[in-house]
Amino acid sequence: MISDALVSFIPIGAPLSLVGGAGVTFRSGVIDLLGEGIGVGQSTGNDIIGVGRATFGTDMGVGGRLRPEINVVVGVGLTGSVGQQLKVALQGAPDTGTPLFQPGTWTDIDSQDGINLANIAGGATAGSVIFRTPFIPTMPASLMPRFLSLLFSPMTVTALPSGSFTAGTILSATVTWIRDDQANKFANKNFSVA
Repeated sequence: MISDALVSFIPIGAPLSLVGGAGVTFRSGVIDLLGEGIGVGQSTGNDIIGVGRATFGTDMGVGGRLRPEINVVVGVGLTGSVGQQLKVALQGAPDTGTPLFQPGTWTDIDSQDGINLANIAGGATAGSVIFRTPFIPTMPASLMPRFLSLLFSPMTVTALPSGSFTAGTILSATVTWIRDDQANKFANKNFSVA
């Protein structure tokens, strides 16, 4: 996998713990699509946001041959109460503008909920991928986020967020342009060797 160390939600070597109180959610680091960082406005004289726009925002779009993907990897398997599950959501937020240039309200762009602890703790050992998604167009179409982040939420079948985890980490959540995993290794075999 080819990954840019500067474009990661959870950098390799700095795992995110998912242990906390009941109903607590866990946010990854924030990627600023403008590249300046939270709290920084656009550079003086930089007109990339267009005439009449007060703040930068973009749709991640789909075009081109290379589409970045997010790859979330388990560190320590999650443990919690019976029926506990995990939701992972890619979220976007607009820029609130001057004077603070902070993320506004976070909105789910893509998510995977109902990830069972059995799949994370027993089936997903350290280094297993639990969430993978390509960058997709934002919804609603008017969102135009500047900031992206991942939100990890404990949940049960009936409530979100609810409960808590007693152990577990996310080892990394990176953005990659090229994946070298071999998906066909999980395919049924149609031959045998005598």
